[in-house]
Amino acid sequence: MAKYGLDLRQKNKDPKKRNIVLVCIFLCFVIALGSVSTLLLWRSLNYDFNNIFVQGDVSTTSAPETTEVESVSYEGEYYFLVAVTSDDGKASRFLNIISVDLAEKTIRVVPIDGALADSATGFSCDKLLVTNGVKSVVTFLNKYYGIEIDRYAVFTESGYKSFFRTMGDITIKISENVAYDTADMFLELNKGENVLTPDKTYKYMKYICETKKGYEKSKANAEIAVAAFNAFYNADKFNSADNTFSIIVDYCNTDITIVDFMDAKDELEYLLPKNSKEKLKVFVSDNIKNETIEESSDE
Repeated sequence: MAKYGLDLRQKNKDPKKRNIVLVCIFLCFVIALGSVSTLLLWRSLNYDFNNIFVQGDVSTTSAPETTEVESVSYEGEYYFLVAVTSDDGKASRFLNIISVDLAEKTIRVVPIDGALADSATGFSCDKLLVTNGVKSVVTFLNKYYGIEIDRYAVFTESGYKSFFRTMGDITIKISENVAYDTADMFLELNKGENVLTPDKTYKYMKYICETKKGYEKSKANAEIAVAAFNAFYNADKFNSADNTFSIIVDYCNTDITIVDFMDAKDELEYLLPKNSKEKLKVFVSDNIKNETIEESSDE
């Protein structure tokens, strides 16, 4: 039966031969795949076999290109009028102009003699301030100095005191011993450097206004402003400047808005000392404009 019947094992009668065929097919596939890979590699090396022997990974050993970021600089001079009046608004205590020169990175506090008279009205600056208002003083000083005052801030005595209570102590150098005792207040300070608490700063301002006149009164108060800049105008205070501004803006009559403040933040930060070796360039000056700029413009 087996001799004459159909033998279904004929297909597998030579398994060894079949395995050889499969191995050959697999080797052909590997060779073809390797050839394609080699061609692609050669192409990536620009068909130059010398590139195969380059040490390291070209993509990682090449130095990354760096672009230098230029430091931002600003230019221009800006002027701000700061004044203090009595609480009832009937008397002017002092006036200062703060001149900010971005190109030179300087802040000059310029004393304004309250007796300086406007020929058009016959009023002094002090009289203009309490009679016609701060805008009339701005108009007069713009014409007198040939400048453009950008913004103003007028504090009452109480607002002045609140400002320093918000900001903190200052250190100021005093040229004489102070022993002032009146029915309203008592103040005693030693010649040389003194750390003034907010209350002492307020009393010292009152002492100046009651014992000095004209330019000397404004100059002594300008020195307080310089001490305030040195104490408060730093990176730590600047980090909370938004909140501080929203507080102190209520202590004065000003045309400075929160929008103005936000728009000027880059310039304000630009003036900050960048390290412990750099100091803020702020000082009392009789020159309302930068002398260097004036000299260069005359040449």
